[in-house]
Amino acid sequence: MPKILDSSSVSWSAIDLILHDGLKAYKPRNSKILSIQSQIHNKNKTGSIAVFRSKNAMSNASGFIITSKEALRDNALQLTHWTPNTYAFLSYDGQRKHIKGHTEANLNQINTFVADIDFKNAEDRDANLENVKDAIVIGGHILPTLILKTDKGYQVYYVLEKPAFLSKHKNGTIPVLTAARKIAENIKRSIQDKILATDVGCNNFGIFRIPREDNIIFFEPDLTCSFAGLLTWSQNYSKKTKNVKKLNLRVVSDQDRYRKQCDQAWFKIMLGKRNIVPGQGLGRHNTILTLALACYSSGKTEAETFDLLDEFNSALKVPLDFRDMQRCVLDAFSGNYKGAAKIYIDELIDTWGSYAEKRIVRQESQVKWYKYAKKRSERTYSHKHEWLQDVIDLVNRIGTGKDNVEISTRKIREELNISAASLNRVLKQAIKSNKLFIKKGKGRRPSKLATLAMALKALFKKNKQLKDQWLKYLKQHLELENIAFTEELSVFDMIRNGLDTDVGKRRLSTE
Repeated sequence: MPKILDSSSVSWSAIDLILHDGLKAYKPRNSKILSIQSQIHNKNKTGSIAVFRSKNAMSNASGFIITSKEALRDNALQLTHWTPNTYAFLSYDGQRKHIKGHTEANLNQINTFVADIDFKNAEDRDANLENVKDAIVIGGHILPTLILKTDKGYQVYYVLEKPAFLSKHKNGTIPVLTAARKIAENIKRSIQDKILATDVGCNNFGIFRIPREDNIIFFEPDLTCSFAGLLTWSQNYSKKTKNVKKLNLRVVSDQDRYRKQCDQAWFKIMLGKRNIVPGQGLGRHNTILTLALACYSSGKTEAETFDLLDEFNSALKVPLDFRDMQRCVLDAFSGNYKGAAKIYIDELIDTWGSYAEKRIVRQESQVKWYKYAKKRSERTYSHKHEWLQDVIDLVNRIGTGKDNVEISTRKIREELNISAASLNRVLKQAIKSNKLFIKKGKGRRPSKLATLAMALKALFKKNKQLKDQWLKYLKQHLELENIAFTEELSVFDMIRNGLDTDVGKRRLSTE
């Protein structure tokens, strides 16, 4: 009889937290817990997830469907991958070899956002752990709930305190899904700003590693995120990156502008793919249609396109039905389209491209600039956010391996060559935005400073009593989004004592 995952284990606690009530509690049939006479009922709405017993099975969409937590717990010890976000329904193909339906449009609720960081090998993964801890504090104030170690990297879960439910409007749009896509994209890009190995092309709500006792390296169930808070951060991040793009205007030559899509790197990369299977983002149908549209826009004839894509389809490990392939070519040449849309091109490369191939496509899209933002060294004044990052970097650097840093404002001014007035403004902004915690020293003792990155590192190694203190502090500072004002608590001894009057009170921010 196969072993069943202990319901009190850390891995099951993580799984249960992520799923919320997205699945039924018990098996609808053959339950070992629920009997006909029992008064316990499955009250929550039916949802489904896909699970897999190996990475190879995941790659071929050869898993099985689970609709209850009881069934998941019975099988969890044999699983390696899963879909942590719940779908309205899932099904199998005619031969029951592949799972169908795990597409974004079929999502029932979003439970978590996941970032995948993938290094070259296990040695690089281990050597970069401290850098990863710094990078995964989103926006300086959003902490992860769960971190899993993979063969060559890490998967970082930002679990929602309440699931985001999806519903389609009358016009066919799904606003929550649109917002969630942008949040997921911005989370990955903000981490990539610090860790290049971040996979920004992975499916936002696809298949990830399932929590197991042998891969969990960090789990704090109290550190969940609110969808509203993530949305506010994402909107601010988008504005920030948009402003940067506006400052960096591109010159596009006629040759670049009118270069045929068939001559571009993405087309050649996708044409060489053989492992495109159904059920993972944009599958075979969308791939062939996008390639056909590229041929159409590039001036190829319908016959040439058909021959090319017939050969491509035949070489796939799981080919598309011949009539469906033929219909893609006919649709492409129907006159209803101008060419392959960038959004589909990007999604195809994100789904099926390797890390190296994604870099090739990204580098190809980078062209010359004709207007540059002035370098900081060329400007007379620095922006406040630049000084703030300098202070945070200084505290993190000096406080390597520590919970806090004792440093005077005089020392900070000397290290950063910043004026007293500017530093005072920066420290106020740091506390207001939850990016820095300050406790003024008594007498001539210097102030104690701590960043959220230091708090995260402390949670990795603290004993239970001190860990509970950190969590209590973080919960009070990161989850009271509806309160206008709150008194600053000491991050170090959890008592109100000795705080600078300038930073004693602050307005809570959801940024």
